[in-house]
Amino acid sequence: YSSAASDVYKRQIYAYGATTANHKVKYMATIVYVDRYDEKNDEWGQIDAWVAEDENTYYMSTAKSLKGERGYYYRVHCNHIAGNEYPYEEEYSYTDGILIP
Repeated sequence: YSSAASDVYKRQIYAYGATTANHKVKYMATIVYVDRYDEKNDEWGQIDAWVAEDENTYYMSTAKSLKGERGYYYRVHCNHIAGNEYPYEEEYSYTDGILIP
């Protein structure tokens, strides 16, 4: 899962990602990407990203607050990775765009 929320008055973007497995796994990671929409070029561009990793667990989460510029849409998307041996299972999640007015 991934999610994003914002406090539009303070221009805060709260980026969050969590990965859950149905049993304990040797390796787990969540890669979180924060994108801003460029209306002129009609595309999303990455403005931040980070990786959180853990071992011998079935759940992990990571979060970060960023300052957004007014007049842009922002979104969060994540890669969720988990497993006991490589290649690990991988899933993806996206949020809708959030406008900082």
